[in-house]
Amino acid sequence: MTPSNRLRLQRFLASITWTDFVRYWYILSLMVIVATLPFSKLLLSIGQFMMAGGWIVERFDEQKWWRRMRDESTGRAILVGVPLALSLMLSGIGRGFRSFFNNRAALVFTSVMLLHLVGLLWTTDFNYAFKDLRTKFPLLLLPLFLSTSGAFGKKAFYRFLFLFVLAVLVRSVFNTWMISIHHFIDIRDVAHNVNHIIFSLMLSLSIYVLVFFLLKRDLFLWWHKAIMLLVLGWLFAYLIISQSFTGLSVTLITLLIMVPVLILKTRNRGLKVILAAGILVITGAGFLFIHSIVTDYYQVNPVDLTKLDKTTSRGNPYINSTFATETENGNFLWIYVQWDELRSSWNQRSRIPFDSLNLKSGPIAYTVLRYLTSKGWRKDADAVERLTPEEISAIEKGIANHIFLKEFGVRGRIYEFLWGFDTYRETGNPTGSTLMQRLEFWKASIGIIKDHWLTGVGTGDMNLAFSAQYEKMHTKLEPGQRWRSHNQFLSIFIGFGIVGFIWFLCAILYPPVMLHRLDDYFFLVFLIISLVSMLTGDTIESQTGVTFFALFYALFLFARKEKDAIVEHDPKFL
Repeated sequence: MTPSNRLRLQRFLASITWTDFVRYWYILSLMVIVATLPFSKLLLSIGQFMMAGGWIVERFDEQKWWRRMRDESTGRAILVGVPLALSLMLSGIGRGFRSFFNNRAALVFTSVMLLHLVGLLWTTDFNYAFKDLRTKFPLLLLPLFLSTSGAFGKKAFYRFLFLFVLAVLVRSVFNTWMISIHHFIDIRDVAHNVNHIIFSLMLSLSIYVLVFFLLKRDLFLWWHKAIMLLVLGWLFAYLIISQSFTGLSVTLITLLIMVPVLILKTRNRGLKVILAAGILVITGAGFLFIHSIVTDYYQVNPVDLTKLDKTTSRGNPYINSTFATETENGNFLWIYVQWDELRSSWNQRSRIPFDSLNLKSGPIAYTVLRYLTSKGWRKDADAVERLTPEEISAIEKGIANHIFLKEFGVRGRIYEFLWGFDTYRETGNPTGSTLMQRLEFWKASIGIIKDHWLTGVGTGDMNLAFSAQYEKMHTKLEPGQRWRSHNQFLSIFIGFGIVGFIWFLCAILYPPVMLHRLDDYFFLVFLIISLVSMLTGDTIESQTGVTFFALFYALFLFARKEKDAIVEHDPKFL
């Protein structure tokens, strides 16, 4: 460092007041939370501890403490200093909470935490209840800190959003690298310590943040927008690469809701026509795309079942079950099967025995059968020997169709859903199909609600209730797959009954109505993303999920001086 730079730094540090330091600490702690949200639960906790410490220090009357210490002798200062500091600290915390209690909107939102505390009155499993309360603590802490600290102007607020997008971008690049070297069993496990569904919500929010800035005509230079456009394209590509059906669905549904809102808000008739036409084109194209995939899936390749070969090239007899109708990519699954050859040839090529389980805990024999059928091959030794090492590895990981390797996510995920639907329809067993398992979760949830519709089962007894309900239903779900609702609204209803369910909805929806923020672009997009995700996931049942929800709800609603209108009626927007 040059002497002149060192001098500037010394002057800057000398000019910082206690108030400046506390404010910088608050900003730093919020940056830690925003930047580590896609990465680390530990760093999220550290960021919140930092914010808590800064919040307490901000309200500590250090001038009163120093004045008192100057008036005391050295001996008495030592005796009086610590108790006085504790007293001033408690007094500052009290002032902070009084300010919070005067913020009715923030108080209503954090009553979701109060709802969980009330649910302790009729719970029996307190170990799980206290674990759940620790998980939900950000619902109290983040609104408390953000609503009682100084609000941010637009420039500072936008910087936080760019930091968040940058963090999501870095994580998506890292995940893509992990996908490319196949360091995962299920592609949905690539996010590791961050739930893949919650990360997909971060991706969706990042996409809409970039869309907003791209539409702001004079806010950025052209090359800034060029970079943002590249990042936007990459985030869309990553949703496909990672086969994030949830992310794509949430992003599309949010668009289908936001476009009509834009049509109602804008005064530009030409723009109204363009948006209406765009939504019709997107909807129509999506329908035709899905229809073509479904048609291809159910198309059966013609085979003369009366003229099937009887033996393999090695002279062993085939098993041809001509009455079985199950297919894979239009090919009949149960013809041209030679089990002994499959077993012998597979055991020579794979480290996982043929009569064992794949890495997804499914029968590897059935996975081999489906994979070979998906390629239109016979199920014998010749076919197994034709498999590449990459395909052997894929089968070991539970991948049962070559489409899941050759094509990016959408077609493969729809094929996976259709296969699961057909299997569930024929056998009643939803295990192995994400959507069919969810239907079983929801069926169990409704059963619990019928028995506990008024008060619910309490904060801690949800696992016990589901375990009992699955036994009552005689479900065919594997024990390791008997999970909870995968629907946040059903989870709240199960835990706290109809009163708690209404309470939860009011706590989320009333604050933006009270503050007139439903016409704020960022809050409305975030709210739509969150509510849509709650239909198929337990969004606030994990540390990352509840932090994501509480952080952006409080940041968008309580920590900004100005809102960003969905449509600003000036020539610089849209």
